Amino acid sequence: MRETWIDSARGLAIVLVVLFHAVINLDLVGLAGPWSRLAYTLDTFRMPLFFFLSGLLAPALLARPLREVLRTRCLNLIYLYLLWCLLLGAFRALLPHSPPGGVAAVARVLVEPNVYLWFLYSLCLFTLVGWLTRRLPAWLVVGAALIVSAVFAAGLVSTGDVPWDKTFRYWFFFVLASRAAPGVRSVVPRTRPVHVVGLGVAYVVVLGFFLYVADDRIIFVRPMLGLLAVAAGCGLGVMIARIPALGFVRHLGTRTLPIYVVHAFPITAAAALLTGRDVDWPPGAGLVAVPLLTLVAIVLALALDRLITGRVRGIFDFPIPRWTAKRDLAMPPAPAGRGGER
Repeated sequence: MRETWIDSARGLAIVLVVLFHAVINLDLVGLAGPWSRLAYTLDTFRMPLFFFLSGLLAPALLARPLREVLRTRCLNLIYLYLLWCLLLGAFRALLPHSPPGGVAAVARVLVEPNVYLWFLYSLCLFTLVGWLTRRLPAWLVVGAALIVSAVFAAGLVSTGDVPWDKTFRYWFFFVLASRAAPGVRSVVPRTRPVHVVGLGVAYVVVLGFFLYVADDRIIFVRPMLGLLAVAAGCGLGVMIARIPALGFVRHLGTRTLPIYVVHAFPITAAAALLTGRDVDWPPGAGLVAVPLLTLVAIVLALALDRLITGRVRGIFDFPIPRWTAKRDLAMPPAPAGRGGER
Protein backbone atom coordinates (compact mmCIF):
# COMPACT_ATOMS: atom_id res chain seq x y z
CA MET A 1 0.00 0.00 0.00
CA ARG A 2 1.41 3.38 -1.04
CA GLU A 3 1.97 5.98 1.65
CA THR A 4 0.34 9.16 0.38
CA TRP A 5 2.63 11.48 2.32
CA ILE A 6 5.69 10.00 0.60
CA ASP A 7 4.09 10.48 -2.81
CA SER A 8 3.13 14.05 -1.89
CA ALA A 9 6.67 14.87 -0.74
CA ARG A 10 8.08 13.29 -3.90
CA GLY A 11 5.68 15.42 -5.93
CA LEU A 12 6.97 18.54 -4.19
CA ALA A 13 10.59 17.47 -4.79
CA ILE A 14 10.14 16.77 -8.51
CA VAL A 15 8.46 20.16 -9.05
CA LEU A 16 11.48 21.85 -7.45
CA VAL A 17 13.86 19.84 -9.63
CA VAL A 18 12.05 20.88 -12.82
CA LEU A 19 11.87 24.47 -11.57
CA PHE A 20 15.62 24.50 -10.96
CA HIS A 21 16.42 23.29 -14.45
CA ALA A 22 14.01 25.85 -15.90
CA VAL A 23 15.85 28.55 -13.98
CA ILE A 24 19.37 27.58 -15.03
CA ASN A 25 18.33 27.37 -18.69
CA LEU A 26 16.35 30.60 -18.76
CA ASP A 27 19.16 32.29 -16.85
CA LEU A 28 21.33 31.71 -19.94
CA VAL A 29 19.07 34.04 -21.92
CA GLY A 30 18.49 36.55 -19.12
CA LEU A 31 14.95 35.41 -18.41
CA ALA A 32 15.21 33.79 -14.98
CA GLY A 33 14.54 37.01 -13.08
CA PRO A 34 14.29 36.75 -9.28
CA TRP A 35 13.89 32.97 -9.54
CA SER A 36 17.61 32.63 -10.08
CA ARG A 37 18.52 33.51 -6.51
CA LEU A 38 15.69 31.44 -5.04
CA ALA A 39 16.44 28.32 -7.08
CA TYR A 40 20.09 28.24 -6.10
CA THR A 41 19.17 29.01 -2.50
CA LEU A 42 16.99 25.90 -2.42
CA ASP A 43 19.96 23.72 -3.36
CA THR A 44 19.89 22.32 0.17
CA PHE A 45 16.21 21.35 -0.17
CA ARG A 46 15.53 19.62 -3.49
CA MET A 47 17.94 16.73 -3.75
CA PRO A 48 18.34 15.96 -0.03
CA LEU A 49 14.57 15.45 0.09
CA PHE A 50 14.52 13.44 -3.14
CA PHE A 51 17.31 11.08 -2.05
CA PHE A 52 15.91 10.76 1.46
CA LEU A 53 12.52 9.68 0.11
CA SER A 54 14.24 7.16 -2.17
CA GLY A 55 16.14 5.78 0.80
CA LEU A 56 12.92 5.32 2.76
CA LEU A 57 11.75 2.84 0.14
CA ALA A 58 15.06 0.94 -0.04
CA PRO A 59 15.17 -1.43 2.99
CA ALA A 60 12.93 -4.14 1.52
CA LEU A 61 15.00 -4.17 -1.66
CA LEU A 62 18.34 -4.21 0.18
CA ALA A 63 17.21 -7.27 2.15
CA ARG A 64 16.99 -9.30 -1.06
CA PRO A 65 19.87 -11.31 -2.65
CA LEU A 66 22.31 -9.33 -4.78
CA ARG A 67 21.12 -10.93 -8.00
CA GLU A 68 17.60 -9.70 -7.24
CA VAL A 69 18.85 -6.18 -6.50
CA LEU A 70 20.82 -6.12 -9.75
CA ARG A 71 17.95 -7.52 -11.77
CA THR A 72 14.97 -5.66 -10.34
CA ARG A 73 16.55 -2.27 -9.64
CA CYS A 74 20.00 -1.69 -11.13
CA LEU A 75 19.30 -3.15 -14.57
CA ASN A 76 16.20 -0.98 -14.92
CA LEU A 77 17.95 2.19 -13.70
CA ILE A 78 21.00 1.80 -15.94
CA TYR A 79 18.87 0.92 -18.97
CA LEU A 80 16.68 4.00 -18.48
CA TYR A 81 19.69 6.19 -17.79
CA LEU A 82 21.48 5.13 -20.99
CA LEU A 83 18.33 5.25 -23.10
CA TRP A 84 17.37 8.76 -22.05
CA CYS A 85 20.96 10.01 -22.25
CA LEU A 86 20.97 8.85 -25.87
CA LEU A 87 17.58 10.41 -26.61
CA LEU A 88 18.46 13.68 -24.91
CA GLY A 89 21.87 13.83 -26.60
CA ALA A 90 20.30 13.28 -30.02
CA PHE A 91 17.58 15.84 -29.31
CA ARG A 92 20.00 18.53 -28.14
CA ALA A 93 22.25 17.92 -31.15
CA LEU A 94 19.34 18.95 -33.38
CA LEU A 95 18.73 22.21 -31.54
CA PRO A 96 20.18 25.54 -32.64
CA HIS A 97 23.15 26.64 -30.53
CA SER A 98 23.47 23.04 -29.31
CA PRO A 99 26.14 22.44 -26.65
CA PRO A 100 29.40 20.81 -27.76
CA GLY A 101 29.52 17.04 -27.73
CA GLY A 102 26.01 16.20 -28.91
CA VAL A 103 25.39 12.49 -29.37
CA ALA A 104 29.11 11.73 -29.03
CA ALA A 105 28.90 12.84 -25.40
CA VAL A 106 26.68 9.82 -24.68
CA ALA A 107 29.80 7.63 -24.80
CA ARG A 108 31.05 9.37 -21.64
CA VAL A 109 27.91 9.14 -19.51
CA LEU A 110 29.11 6.14 -17.51
CA VAL A 111 32.22 8.09 -16.50
CA GLU A 112 30.76 11.60 -16.36
CA PRO A 113 27.09 11.36 -15.30
CA ASN A 114 24.64 13.42 -17.35
CA VAL A 115 23.80 16.77 -15.75
CA TYR A 116 20.05 16.17 -16.16
CA LEU A 117 19.83 12.42 -15.54
CA TRP A 118 22.54 11.84 -12.94
CA PHE A 119 19.97 10.99 -10.24
CA LEU A 120 19.26 7.61 -11.90
CA TYR A 121 22.97 6.85 -12.07
CA SER A 122 23.53 7.86 -8.44
CA LEU A 123 20.50 5.91 -7.21
CA CYS A 124 21.89 2.77 -8.81
CA LEU A 125 25.26 3.32 -7.10
CA PHE A 126 23.62 4.07 -3.74
CA THR A 127 21.58 0.87 -4.00
CA LEU A 128 24.67 -1.24 -4.68
CA VAL A 129 26.67 0.38 -1.88
CA GLY A 130 23.67 -0.01 0.43
CA TRP A 131 23.52 -3.72 -0.27
CA LEU A 132 27.27 -4.21 0.17
CA THR A 133 27.26 -2.38 3.52
CA ARG A 134 23.92 -3.70 4.81
CA ARG A 135 25.52 -5.86 7.51
CA LEU A 136 27.78 -3.12 8.86
CA PRO A 137 26.67 -1.16 11.94
CA ALA A 138 24.30 1.67 11.11
CA TRP A 139 26.39 4.22 13.04
CA LEU A 140 29.46 3.35 10.97
CA VAL A 141 27.79 3.59 7.56
CA VAL A 142 25.74 6.69 8.36
CA GLY A 143 28.75 8.36 9.98
CA ALA A 144 30.99 7.64 7.00
CA ALA A 145 28.33 8.93 4.60
CA LEU A 146 27.91 12.09 6.68
CA ILE A 147 31.64 12.84 6.58
CA VAL A 148 31.86 12.23 2.82
CA SER A 149 28.78 14.36 2.14
CA ALA A 150 30.03 17.13 4.43
CA VAL A 151 33.47 17.47 2.84
CA PHE A 152 32.04 17.52 -0.68
CA ALA A 153 29.29 19.98 0.27
CA ALA A 154 31.88 22.27 1.85
CA GLY A 155 34.03 22.15 -1.29
CA LEU A 156 36.97 20.67 0.61
CA VAL A 157 37.10 17.83 -1.90
CA SER A 158 35.96 17.86 -5.51
CA THR A 159 36.09 15.45 -8.43
CA GLY A 160 35.95 18.33 -10.91
CA ASP A 161 32.64 17.02 -12.21
CA VAL A 162 29.39 18.54 -10.88
CA PRO A 163 27.19 15.39 -11.04
CA TRP A 164 29.87 13.32 -9.28
CA ASP A 165 30.28 15.97 -6.59
CA LYS A 166 26.51 16.01 -6.08
CA THR A 167 26.45 12.23 -5.86
CA PHE A 168 28.88 12.29 -2.94
CA ARG A 169 27.18 15.35 -1.44
CA TYR A 170 23.78 13.67 -1.17
CA TRP A 171 24.83 10.10 -0.33
CA PHE A 172 24.25 10.75 3.37
CA PHE A 173 20.52 11.38 2.94
CA PHE A 174 19.90 8.10 1.12
CA VAL A 175 21.92 6.13 3.68
CA LEU A 176 20.27 7.79 6.66
CA ALA A 177 16.77 7.13 5.32
CA SER A 178 17.51 3.52 4.41
CA ARG A 179 18.78 2.84 7.95
CA ALA A 180 16.10 4.84 9.80
CA ALA A 181 13.15 4.02 7.52
CA PRO A 182 10.94 2.12 10.02
CA GLY A 183 11.15 4.89 12.62
CA VAL A 184 10.69 7.68 10.09
CA ARG A 185 7.68 6.03 8.47
CA SER A 186 6.13 5.56 11.89
CA VAL A 187 6.74 9.08 13.23
CA VAL A 188 6.27 11.35 10.19
CA PRO A 189 2.54 10.57 9.60
CA ARG A 190 1.83 12.01 13.06
CA THR A 191 3.22 15.41 12.03
CA ARG A 192 1.00 18.37 12.86
CA PRO A 193 0.86 21.79 11.11
CA VAL A 194 2.67 23.47 13.99
CA HIS A 195 5.61 21.10 13.49
CA VAL A 196 5.77 21.88 9.77
CA VAL A 197 5.66 25.63 10.40
CA GLY A 198 8.36 25.36 13.06
CA LEU A 199 10.62 23.27 10.84
CA GLY A 200 10.04 25.56 7.87
CA VAL A 201 10.86 28.66 9.87
CA ALA A 202 13.95 26.99 11.32
CA TYR A 203 15.14 26.06 7.83
CA VAL A 204 14.62 29.57 6.46
CA VAL A 205 16.27 31.27 9.45
CA VAL A 206 19.30 28.97 9.50
CA LEU A 207 19.65 29.13 5.72
CA GLY A 208 19.44 32.93 5.77
CA PHE A 209 22.02 33.14 8.54
CA PHE A 210 24.58 31.06 6.68
CA LEU A 211 23.91 32.77 3.35
CA TYR A 212 24.03 36.37 4.51
CA VAL A 213 25.89 36.36 7.85
CA ALA A 214 28.15 33.34 8.06
CA ASP A 215 29.37 30.90 5.38
CA ASP A 216 27.27 27.94 4.28
CA ARG A 217 30.47 26.23 3.10
CA ILE A 218 31.54 25.59 6.68
CA ILE A 219 31.83 21.82 7.03
CA PHE A 220 28.63 20.06 8.20
CA VAL A 221 26.50 23.18 7.63
CA ARG A 222 24.97 21.98 4.38
CA PRO A 223 24.13 18.48 5.69
CA MET A 224 22.50 20.19 8.70
CA LEU A 225 20.47 22.43 6.37
CA GLY A 226 19.57 19.36 4.34
CA LEU A 227 18.27 17.59 7.44
CA LEU A 228 16.07 20.57 8.28
CA ALA A 229 14.84 20.61 4.69
CA VAL A 230 14.10 16.88 4.76
CA ALA A 231 12.13 17.21 8.00
CA ALA A 232 10.18 20.18 6.64
CA GLY A 233 9.64 18.48 3.27
CA CYS A 234 8.35 15.28 4.84
CA GLY A 235 6.05 17.33 7.06
CA LEU A 236 4.78 19.23 4.04
CA GLY A 237 4.14 15.89 2.36
CA VAL A 238 1.91 14.89 5.27
CA MET A 239 0.01 18.20 5.15
CA ILE A 240 -0.44 18.03 1.37
CA ALA A 241 -1.70 14.45 1.59
CA ARG A 242 -4.43 15.61 3.98
CA ILE A 243 -5.79 18.24 1.57
CA PRO A 244 -7.91 16.71 -1.24
CA ALA A 245 -7.52 19.81 -3.43
CA LEU A 246 -3.75 19.16 -3.55
CA GLY A 247 -4.15 15.59 -4.75
CA PHE A 248 -2.40 16.56 -7.99
CA VAL A 249 0.85 16.95 -6.02
CA ARG A 250 0.51 13.37 -4.79
CA HIS A 251 -0.16 12.27 -8.37
CA LEU A 252 3.06 13.94 -9.51
CA GLY A 253 4.84 11.95 -6.82
CA THR A 254 3.64 8.71 -8.41
CA ARG A 255 4.96 9.80 -11.82
CA THR A 256 8.39 11.16 -10.89
CA LEU A 257 10.26 8.92 -13.36
CA PRO A 258 8.59 10.16 -16.57
CA ILE A 259 8.70 13.75 -15.33
CA TYR A 260 12.38 13.44 -14.46
CA VAL A 261 13.52 11.92 -17.76
CA VAL A 262 11.32 14.04 -20.05
CA HIS A 263 11.42 17.52 -18.52
CA ALA A 264 14.85 18.43 -19.91
CA PHE A 265 13.58 18.22 -23.50
CA PRO A 266 11.18 21.19 -23.49
CA ILE A 267 13.38 23.15 -21.09
CA THR A 268 16.57 22.87 -23.14
CA ALA A 269 14.58 23.47 -26.33
CA ALA A 270 13.16 26.71 -24.93
CA ALA A 271 16.63 27.95 -23.98
CA ALA A 272 18.11 26.98 -27.35
CA LEU A 273 15.32 28.72 -29.31
CA LEU A 274 15.69 31.91 -27.26
CA THR A 275 19.50 32.02 -27.41
CA GLY A 276 20.87 34.72 -29.69
CA ARG A 277 17.60 36.61 -29.95
CA ASP A 278 17.87 40.29 -29.11
CA VAL A 279 14.68 40.65 -27.11
CA ASP A 280 13.97 43.43 -24.68
CA TRP A 281 12.04 41.46 -22.09
CA PRO A 282 9.41 43.49 -20.20
CA PRO A 283 9.80 43.91 -16.43
CA GLY A 284 8.60 40.87 -14.57
CA ALA A 285 8.87 38.57 -17.60
CA GLY A 286 11.18 36.21 -15.74
CA LEU A 287 8.76 36.03 -12.84
CA VAL A 288 6.22 34.43 -15.18
CA ALA A 289 8.53 32.60 -17.61
CA VAL A 290 10.09 30.23 -15.07
CA PRO A 291 6.88 28.79 -13.56
CA LEU A 292 5.29 28.71 -17.02
CA LEU A 293 8.15 26.67 -18.49
CA THR A 294 8.10 24.43 -15.41
CA LEU A 295 4.37 23.81 -15.90
CA VAL A 296 4.77 23.13 -19.62
CA ALA A 297 7.60 20.65 -19.01
CA ILE A 298 5.60 18.74 -16.39
CA VAL A 299 2.40 18.66 -18.47
CA LEU A 300 4.26 17.41 -21.55
CA ALA A 301 5.96 14.70 -19.49
CA LEU A 302 2.62 13.57 -18.04
CA ALA A 303 1.01 13.59 -21.49
CA LEU A 304 3.79 11.43 -22.92
CA ASP A 305 3.55 9.11 -19.93
CA ARG A 306 -0.21 8.76 -20.42
CA LEU A 307 0.24 8.10 -24.12
CA ILE A 308 2.98 5.49 -23.77
CA THR A 309 2.51 3.66 -20.46
CA GLY A 310 0.63 0.42 -21.00
CA ARG A 311 1.04 0.65 -24.77
CA VAL A 312 4.77 0.73 -25.50
CA ARG A 313 7.40 -1.02 -23.43
CA GLY A 314 10.99 0.07 -23.09
CA ILE A 315 10.40 3.81 -22.76
CA PHE A 316 9.75 4.22 -19.04
CA ASP A 317 10.62 0.66 -18.06
CA PHE A 318 12.84 -2.24 -19.12
CA PRO A 319 11.63 -3.73 -22.41
CA ILE A 320 11.62 -7.36 -21.20
CA PRO A 321 9.31 -7.48 -18.14
CA ARG A 322 10.32 -10.94 -16.93
CA TRP A 323 13.94 -9.84 -16.54
CA THR A 324 13.12 -7.19 -13.95
CA ALA A 325 9.97 -8.71 -12.38
CA LYS A 326 10.14 -9.29 -8.65
CA ARG A 327 9.97 -12.92 -7.64
CA ASP A 328 8.54 -14.41 -4.48
CA LEU A 329 11.51 -15.33 -2.34
CA ALA A 330 9.43 -16.78 0.48
CA MET A 331 10.36 -20.24 1.74
CA PRO A 332 8.29 -23.06 0.25
CA PRO A 333 5.75 -24.64 2.58
CA ALA A 334 7.05 -27.37 4.84
CA PRO A 335 6.12 -30.97 3.98
CA ALA A 336 2.90 -32.27 5.49
CA GLY A 337 3.43 -33.75 8.92
CA ARG A 338 1.52 -36.41 10.82
CA GLY A 339 -2.19 -36.08 10.44
CA GLY A 340 -1.77 -33.74 7.46
CA GLU A 341 -0.64 -30.83 9.67
CA ARG A 342 1.88 -28.33 8.37
